[in-house]
Amino acid sequence: MNTPARAGPPAPADTRPPGPEAALKAASGWISQLARTLKTCRLYEARNPTVVRFREELGRSLQRVLAEHGELRFRFTSDDVFYDEESLYPARSRDDNLALAFYRDGVRAINFIPGIEPSELQQLIDCVLQVTGQNQTDDDLITLLWEIQLPHVEVDYVPSEGDAGGEPGKDDDSPLLPWPTAASVEEGSTTSAAAETDATGSTGTPRSDDWSAGESTIEIEAGYEELQSMAASELQRYRGEYEAEHQVAAASTALGVAQAYLAAAASEDDRSELGRFLPRALRQAVAHGRWLEARETLMLLRQTGTDEWSAETFVQELLQPISIASAVELLDRQDTPQVLEFVALARELGEPAVDWLNLVLAEVQDKRHRKQITEAIADLCRGNPERLAPWISDPRWFVVRNVVQILGSIGGPGVVGLLRSASRHSDIRVRQDVVAALASVELRYSRAVLLKLLEGADARIFSAVLHQLSGERDSATARFLVQMLQDPDFEQRPAEEKRAIHLALSSVAGDEVVSDLEAELHKGSWFAGGPDDQRRAIARILGRIGTPLARMVLERGAQSRRTPLRKACEEALAGMGGRG
Repeated sequence: MNTPARAGPPAPADTRPPGPEAALKAASGWISQLARTLKTCRLYEARNPTVVRFREELGRSLQRVLAEHGELRFRFTSDDVFYDEESLYPARSRDDNLALAFYRDGVRAINFIPGIEPSELQQLIDCVLQVTGQNQTDDDLITLLWEIQLPHVEVDYVPSEGDAGGEPGKDDDSPLLPWPTAASVEEGSTTSAAAETDATGSTGTPRSDDWSAGESTIEIEAGYEELQSMAASELQRYRGEYEAEHQVAAASTALGVAQAYLAAAASEDDRSELGRFLPRALRQAVAHGRWLEARETLMLLRQTGTDEWSAETFVQELLQPISIASAVELLDRQDTPQVLEFVALARELGEPAVDWLNLVLAEVQDKRHRKQITEAIADLCRGNPERLAPWISDPRWFVVRNVVQILGSIGGPGVVGLLRSASRHSDIRVRQDVVAALASVELRYSRAVLLKLLEGADARIFSAVLHQLSGERDSATARFLVQMLQDPDFEQRPAEEKRAIHLALSSVAGDEVVSDLEAELHKGSWFAGGPDDQRRAIARILGRIGTPLARMVLERGAQSRRTPLRKACEEALAGMGGRG
C-alpha cells in the first residue's frame, strides 16, 4: 500500500542581502544613467518629453537601487567616480568627465540615503546643470547644495579655510581649556614659554597681532584717509576694466587662447585636442552673429589638421531651418561691415556654402545685403555654374529669379543651358530676368534661347528679346523675322511689337531677304493698294540694309506710277543720302 507523500514546510526565503558584486553593478548602471540624463538635459529644453522621461526614470532607478542595496556612496576624483574603490565612470575626454563638476567645486563624496524623494534628485540634477552649463553663475555646487538642504543626500566636501582648524568628533559643550588656578599660573607660564620657544625656535620675535600701535595711530588714520580719497577713482577704474573685460565675447577670448596655443609649438596631441574644441567655438560665434571670429576660428581649425571635422558637415548644420532663421534675423539687424564679414566667412567655407547663401538670400529683407550675398554666390560658382542647377527647379519664383540674376552675373556660354530651363518658368518676372541675364552671353550662344522666348511673349519681353537680337547681322534671324512680317495676323499685333520687328529686321537683315521685302513692298492691288505705314516701314528697312541690291529695289520702286509706293521709296532713298 502506497502512502501519499506529505508536503514538508516551505523553504525559508533567502533573506541575505545582495552581494557586493550586485551592489557594484547596480551603482555602475545608475551612474551611467545619470551621465546620459545630464547629457540629454544639456541637449534639449527642460520641458522636452525626452528630458522629462529620462529624469523620471533616473529617480525611479535610484529608489529601486536604494531599496535593494541600501545606502549608496559615490566618491569623486578629478577624472573618475568610485564606489567601494571600484572605478565606475572614468573620464573619456574633457567633455565627457562626469566627476570633474563635483571634484572641481570641492565635493569629494555623495551619500544617497534610502527614502529619497524624486524632488530631491531633481534639485540635485538642477544644481549640477547650473554649474556645468554655458550660463554659469558665481555659486559653486557646494553653495547650491547647502542652500537647498536635501535631507536624504549627504555631501562630503573639502573644508573651507575657516573650517580647517577644528577636529571632528569633539563635544562642543566641553570647555576649550581648563580654568587656571593660582598654583598653576607660574608653572603654566613656564611651560607655555618653553613650548613657544620650541615651536618658534626663538623667543625674541613677537607675533604681528601682538604689536602695539602706540603713537603710530596717526599714520594709520592718515593711510586710511588716503585710501578713502582714492576709493572713488579706483572704483571707477575697476568698473571700467571689468566692463571692458566682459564686453569681449567668449568666442573672441577662446580664439585668442587657441591662437596662442598653436603658436606655442603645440604637439600633435595638442592639435588634436584643439581640433575637438574649436568646432564648439565656431558654432558659438555663428550663433551670435560674430562672423569675423567664426572665420578666424575656421582658419584655425584647418591649421590643426583635424579629421574629426569637415566644412561639408558643418554646412549641413547651417542648412537646418532654425539655423537659417537665426542667421537671417542677425543679418537683418546688422550693417554692411558685418554682412561683408558674413560673406567672407561663406567664401572661406568654399563651394559647400553655396546652398547656405541661397537659403539666406531667399529670406533676407535688406536689399543691400542681397546684392552682397548675390555677388558672393556668383564668385563661388563662377567656375562651376552647374552648382546652381538644383535651385532652378525651386517652387518659389523669387528663389529662381535670384539664381537667374546670379547666372547673369557669371555670364558666358556655361550658363545658357540653365537659363534655357529658367526661360520655361511660369512666372513672367522670372522670364524677364532670363532675357536680362542672356545679355551677358555672346549672341551666337544665346540666339536660340532668345528666339524661343519670342513664342507667346508679352510686349515687354518681345521688345527686349528683339532688342538683343539686333546686336549683329544673322541670316537665320532675318528669315525668322520676315516670316513674322509675312504672317496674315501681323497687322493685328500691337504697334510697339510691329515697330520692334521692323527695327530688329533692319539691323540683322542682308541681301538674303531683299527679294522677300520687295514682294512685301509691292503687296496690294493697283486700286486697293496696301497699308501705307507698312510700306514705308519696309522701304526704311531696305534703306537701312543699304546694300546695292537694296538700293536697286528702292530705285525701281521710285519709278513706279503708284503714288504711295513711289513716295515711300523716294523717302527711303533720301534717307540713304550718299550711302551705297
